[in-house]
Amino acid sequence: MALPIRFQQLLELPRLGINSTSISFSNLTMQSDRFICVREQLPNQMNVVIVDMEAPQSPTRRPITADAAIMHPSQNILALRAGQTLQIFNISQKQKIKGYNLPEPINFWKWISDTTIALVTQKAVFHWSIEGTSEPVLIFERLPAMADHQIINYHTNKQQTWMCVVGIAQRDNRVVGNIQLYSDEKKVSQPIEAHAAAFTNFTVGGKQCSIFTFASRTASSAKLFITEVGTAAPISVSYTHL
Repeated sequence: MALPIRFQQLLELPRLGINSTSISFSNLTMQSDRFICVREQLPNQMNVVIVDMEAPQSPTRRPITADAAIMHPSQNILALRAGQTLQIFNISQKQKIKGYNLPEPINFWKWISDTTIALVTQKAVFHWSIEGTSEPVLIFERLPAMADHQIINYHTNKQQTWMCVVGIAQRDNRVVGNIQLYSDEKKVSQPIEAHAAAFTNFTVGGKQCSIFTFASRTASSAKLFITEVGTAAPISVSYTHL
């Protein structure tokens, strides 16, 4: 039986001269299918290596002192984080766009649109626009039940009216996943036991719907849930694999 998806290897990062020990969850980021960004640790130097998938054989390497780096989804804009200090640079124009020193440590960060970076701290979630001189804006407080979780992802729907924080933790000799789903309209959070999630828009009968999907896995089974959010009576479908 044919696979539902097709795998195709596009390149091998070590063949581009990237140190293989730097290819890890903490050092490598892909905010889209345009750029691969690697924080490369060498014996006497720290670099950021940017692979533009439109010209993958010509990676850009620059020295940095930052703890983390993420590339803009489609533009030659680089965000750097050193401790609680954030800086955003336009590489093409060799210009600093803006900077900020957040009062608390950042556990996870991610571009959620062409103009906004999400910042997840131990206690809250902020959105920071690269436009103008605005500071990060508090979006919602995190649930205390996920305080010991490693945050591995963050998503919003297109309208940024629904958000979710995805985290994992060790429980009873296995890795469990939990999600904090948040409605900006209702200012309410809902905990969900799941390992992965995503939002998308879907049009049915001329009506555009916000769809939320999440996957959960226990010791004996795995389930995929698909539901509409933002309506009084959502339709939910689940798929189970034993």
